Amino acid sequence: EKKGFIEITGEVGTGKTTICRALLDYLDKGTKTALILNSNLSSNQMLRTIVEELGLKPRRQNKKAVLDVLNNFLIEQLPLGNNVVLIIDESQNLNPSMLEQIRMLSNLETEKEKLLQIVLVGQPELRDKLKLPHLRQLRQRIAVRYHINPLDRDESAKYIFHRLRVAGSKGDISFTDKALDGIFAYSGGIPRLINVVCDKALLAGYV
Repeated sequence: EKKGFIEITGEVGTGKTTICRALLDYLDKGTKTALILNSNLSSNQMLRTIVEELGLKPRRQNKKAVLDVLNNFLIEQLPLGNNVVLIIDESQNLNPSMLEQIRMLSNLETEKEKLLQIVLVGQPELRDKLKLPHLRQLRQRIAVRYHINPLDRDESAKYIFHRLRVAGSKGDISFTDKALDGIFAYSGGIPRLINVVCDKALLAGYV
């Protein structure tokens, strides 16, 4: 079901970009996607990057021409039953003017449904930015909000052992409960920090 805007937030290192890439792998072939990893773009650069990610090649590069190509593409996907999803990572870096222009992209719609699903992914500062009074129209269009919390102690342990299995461990490498407590205390349940600590611990154990 098309929801217009989705907002996903989380602290640095909680796996937001990993979730974006996992989402791309999960979606079926009937979903056309544009993943924007660099949010520090001008308005025209952002628009051109979106159409390039969708595999489109406008003959002209001015804003109107690019928008026309995007709109025609979205309309063409509708009778095919295809969904089009735009995912913007590091959205907290978007200035209010850029966020407003992205909101305008959601105006590409028919009388019955949205033509473009937009997912804003970013750090908690994104939530604060969306509370600005002049972004209330965008805020009102966000249908789903989800915040990625750090892992708790048990989740951290399961995450570590999962990573070991994925790396090929047959159970011959492990961490004691005391070590797991220390890793959790240092990392606060942030996956990226857990990875760093475990990597250094395994390296120290090897040498």
